[in-house]
Amino acid sequence: MTVQATAMQEQSATMDVESADLNGTTTIKQDGDGSGSGTSPSGGSGSGMTPKRSIERKLSISEQATAGSTGRCRAPGFLKWLEYPFRVKNVQTHQYLEEATGHAMDVAARGPINQCGSFVGSAMIRLAAMEAGGINNKVYGIKASSVLTVGSIIVGVTAGVTMPFVGAIVDHTDHRKAMGAVSAVVIVIAVGFQLMLSPDTWLAVFILEIIGGYFLIMHQVCTMAYLPDLTHDHTEMGDYTARLMMNQYFVQATFTSIVIAVSFGTNMSNLNTARLAAGISTVIGFVFFGYSWMFLFRKRPKLRELPPGNNLFTSGFKQLLITTKLVFREYKALKWFMIALLFSPEAGAGVVLAIAVTFLTLFVQMDVKEIAIVSLTMLFCNIPGAYISKRMCVKINPLNSFRCAEIMFAGVNGLIAGTVSGSTQKDKNLVYFYGALVGVAFGWMFPSQRTLAVALIPKGQETEIMGLISFFGQVVGWLPVFVFTAMNENDISMRWGLASVSFFLMVSCFFTLFCGKFEDAVALVAHTSDDYLNAYSRKSGLDNGGSFVDNFVDDVPQSEEDKKQRATEGTEVTA
Repeated sequence: MTVQATAMQEQSATMDVESADLNGTTTIKQDGDGSGSGTSPSGGSGSGMTPKRSIERKLSISEQATAGSTGRCRAPGFLKWLEYPFRVKNVQTHQYLEEATGHAMDVAARGPINQCGSFVGSAMIRLAAMEAGGINNKVYGIKASSVLTVGSIIVGVTAGVTMPFVGAIVDHTDHRKAMGAVSAVVIVIAVGFQLMLSPDTWLAVFILEIIGGYFLIMHQVCTMAYLPDLTHDHTEMGDYTARLMMNQYFVQATFTSIVIAVSFGTNMSNLNTARLAAGISTVIGFVFFGYSWMFLFRKRPKLRELPPGNNLFTSGFKQLLITTKLVFREYKALKWFMIALLFSPEAGAGVVLAIAVTFLTLFVQMDVKEIAIVSLTMLFCNIPGAYISKRMCVKINPLNSFRCAEIMFAGVNGLIAGTVSGSTQKDKNLVYFYGALVGVAFGWMFPSQRTLAVALIPKGQETEIMGLISFFGQVVGWLPVFVFTAMNENDISMRWGLASVSFFLMVSCFFTLFCGKFEDAVALVAHTSDDYLNAYSRKSGLDNGGSFVDNFVDDVPQSEEDKKQRATEGTEVTA
C-alpha cells in the first residue's frame, strides 16, 4: 500500500512529501531556505526560491500508524481545538504527528499531577504531626517527618519488582494502549479522592498517594514505549523530548501560578490550598489524559508470540531474564547506562520531591505557599534547561549531555546542603535562588536521559526494555530516600540526608564513563530499526492493505468512505 502524505489545510507545513512507502522510505523535497516549496498558499509559484534538496528518511512507526489508521477514533470537530496548543512539528519534515501531540497532552496532564504532590505532601506531613503530637513523634511506627519518604520507598520497591513484568505483558499482547489508558484512569481517580484530605482522612490520602505514585510509574513505562516510535532520527528525537518536557514544565508552572494566586488572593490555609491543587489537577488530568488516549495514541500489535505451553506470567519473567542477559552481553552502553540508573533518581520526580518537600517543610520551615513559590521558580527555569538539553544533545551527544546535567544537579544540591543552615529569611532567599539552578538542571537532565535511552534501546523491545530500565531505576532508586529517612529517624541533620543525593548522582555519572563512545552504541542497534519497521508493517497488516491501529481485528480493509475522509484531511491512501 502506498501513502501520499500532504500538508493538512490546518497545518502550516513547509515541506512537500513526494512519496512515501509504509514499508520503506519517504522522500521529502525542501527549499534551501527552509520555507515552503512549489505553489504558495495563495496560488503563486515558488519562483525565486533557492534550489530544492531531497531528504530520504524512513517512516517512523507512529507515522505508519497514523497513515494506516482508518480514522474511526477521530476526535469530533467541537473538541479538536483542545489539541492545537500541544501540536509539535517534526524538526525536519515540519509536519505534525498525532502521537507526538498525544505525548504533549499526556505530559501536560502528568505535570500538574506531579506538582500536586508537593501541596498535598506538605499538608499531609503537618496533619501527621498533629496526630502524633509533634513532628519528631511517631505515628504508625514512624516519625511524622518520615511519612512522605516512607511512601516513596514503598512505591519505589513495588515498582522496581513489578514494572519489568508489566513491560513484558505489554510486549506479548496488543494491550499497550489499554495499559496506558487504564493507568491514566487510576491516577486521576487517586488524585481526585485527595480532595477529602483532612485530619481524619490523611492516612487514607497517604495510601492513595502510594497507589497513584505506583500507577504513575506504570503509565510512564507505557508512554515511554511509544516514544521511540515517533522517529528513528536522533536529531528529531532530541527535539521531540526537549519540546515535550518544555510543554510539561510550562503547563505545570501555569497550574502552580493559578494555585498560588488563588491561595494568596483568598488567604487559604495549607489544607485548603492542597485541596484546591488536587481539584484542579484532577480536571486537567481527566481532560488531557482522556483526549490523548482516546483520540491520539494508536493501538500496537503484539511484538512477539507466547511460546507454546507458557503463560504471560511465566513467559514474562523468562523473557526478562533472557533480555537482561542479552543486554549485558551484547549492548555495552545500554548495560552501563542501566547500572548508572541504579543511582540516578530517574523517578527524580518522586524521589527528589519527597526529600525536597520534607526538607523545606521541616528544616527550612516553609509553608505550602512558600514551597509553591520555590516550585514555580524551578518550573519556569526547567524550560531553559530543556532548551539547553536540546542544544547539547546535538552539540556533544545525549550521553555527554546527560553527564553534564547530573554534575550540575549534584553540585547545586551540594550547595543547598552546605549553605542553607536554618529557617531564617536569608536561608529562604537562598532556597529561592538555588531553586532556579535546580530547575535548569532538572530541565536539562531528564530530556537528555530520555533521548539517550531511546538511542541505546534495540528497536522492537521498547516496552520490555523500558520495563527493565524502570526496574534498574526503581529497584534501588529509593535508596536516597531510605538514607534520608534513616538519618532522620536517628536524629541526624536533614542537611546530611539531602547531601546524600549528590553522592548518588556522582556515582551514577561515574558509571556512565564505561558506556564507551555514543556513536558506537548507536551503530550497534541501528539494524534493529529496519527490522522493527518491517515487523510492524507485517504484524499490523499495513503491508497487505489492512489496518490494525484502530481495530481489534487484523487486516480490516479500509472502505472507500474511509479513504475519502482521510483524503480530505490531507492523507490520501491508495491500494
